[in-house]
Amino acid sequence: MSKTNYQFQIRNIGHIMKQLGDQKLEQYGLTSEQGHVVGYLVGHMEENITQKELEKVFQRKASTISSIVTNLEKNNFVQRKIDPTDERRKIIQPLQRAIDVTLEYEVFFEDLEVGMAQGFSTQEKVELSQLLERTIINLTQMKR
Repeated sequence: MSKTNYQFQIRNIGHIMKQLGDQKLEQYGLTSEQGHVVGYLVGHMEENITQKELEKVFQRKASTISSIVTNLEKNNFVQRKIDPTDERRKIIQPLQRAIDVTLEYEVFFEDLEVGMAQGFSTQEKVELSQLLERTIINLTQMKR
């Protein structure tokens, strides 16, 4: 009897999903990290996100975030604006191109979800979700 290796299966699923996501981002000239930043900025447009806040959210060095923002700015995804309440702060605002890419990427993720469960019955989808949730709970409890 062969032993099932869940770690390999789950890691393989994650790897394939990342590859598909990276391929999609390449169409827009974005790296995975840039895509995450763009998505975050679009999702928090009303909050006047600063470069400092991006450093905290993504747990990256100032130089790394600065490089990402500079590249996004060069490619017309974002613009830096001076905060009217504090001239020392620079707000990173997503431009229309970033909004459009984020909307397209959301559709891509919806399609990915559908594709992952292609051929599954409604009951199998429910069971898969429940099993994955239980797995997350089990692993979380192991961290304690």
